Amino acid sequence: MSAVAEAAGVARSTVSMALRNDRSIPEATRERIRRAAEKLGYRTNPLVAALMTARSTGRPLQFKAALAYVVTHRPDESWRGNPVFMRFYQGAKARANELGYRLEELATHSPGMTARRYMEILHARGIHGLIVAPLPHGETDLGLDVSRFAVVGIGLSVITPTIERISNDHFQSMMLAMQKCHQLGYRRIGFVASQETSQRLGNRWLAAYGFGLQSLPGLKKIQPLLPPTNEDVQSALPEWCGTQKPEVIIFGVFNTHSPYRVQRGIGVVTLAVDEAESERTGIFQNDLLLGATALDHLVARLNRNQYGPDSLQHIHLMEGRWVAGHSATGPDLTPGIKRVTSRSKTSSVCT
Repeated sequence: MSAVAEAAGVARSTVSMALRNDRSIPEATRERIRRAAEKLGYRTNPLVAALMTARSTGRPLQFKAALAYVVTHRPDESWRGNPVFMRFYQGAKARANELGYRLEELATHSPGMTARRYMEILHARGIHGLIVAPLPHGETDLGLDVSRFAVVGIGLSVITPTIERISNDHFQSMMLAMQKCHQLGYRRIGFVASQETSQRLGNRWLAAYGFGLQSLPGLKKIQPLLPPTNEDVQSALPEWCGTQKPEVIIFGVFNTHSPYRVQRGIGVVTLAVDEAESERTGIFQNDLLLGATALDHLVARLNRNQYGPDSLQHIHLMEGRWVAGHSATGPDLTPGIKRVTSRSKTSSVCT
């Protein structure tokens, strides 16, 4: 800090205030100090900053350095209605508390919010680390300048800017589901997901599905159902079932609030189930642990003073685990119609 003060021609206390974006320091001076800090490679350590604040105020060190949980959904799109996304957040928040941090949810599309205003809020709150929640729909651009922040994303949706990401291993999860269905005796294994979801996951599910059809003995070739969006699945499902005649369907996204109508005798597997469920068969992604792991990696970047885009584009993959529920127990050719439901309202995926 003394080196920055000397380079900018100001007092050390002025540097401290300017880097906290204190409005009592003129904007031109703050910008000159920021340029000097960037040139010298100076980075604020949030834990040290918390300690110094406690010492200067005489208060006990109970301050928790703030981190932001960045949510990019629009106000009319409640991400909290998605239990998977909620578990990501809860896992990250719980781990932040364990490590002495405070995780604050900050929405980029709240009323009156702009990218510039968002940055001002982050600086005003002394936030240096960002956890980015999965982006909605097919979006891939975060739309924020992260050059002054340590950033880790949950899921694979953020392509721009390049950031470190934590995700379920979608290829492994699909292969595991295929293998388990094969062991249960199914030979006509279908796959249903929207193009929107498949593409944002780099078609990893689709690649594993194709590999499974070729590598597992005795499987019949079935064309996957890939309608444009998740909302198109329901209307396309009956005709696809009639022509492809699957014995079991692996769903990428399974909406239990308005259950899909599946012919009786067809097994149902979903690639994101809650471990506590007994009704649905599928893959447990451990969303709470995934959120906690993202927080761990963010703290590690802060401790290493790693700010800005991740040039190596790190992606850390977590394996899924099979949950043997009641919705797929082996081939059953009994005619009729069944509705597969669950205690939870909606199941989605790590996107």
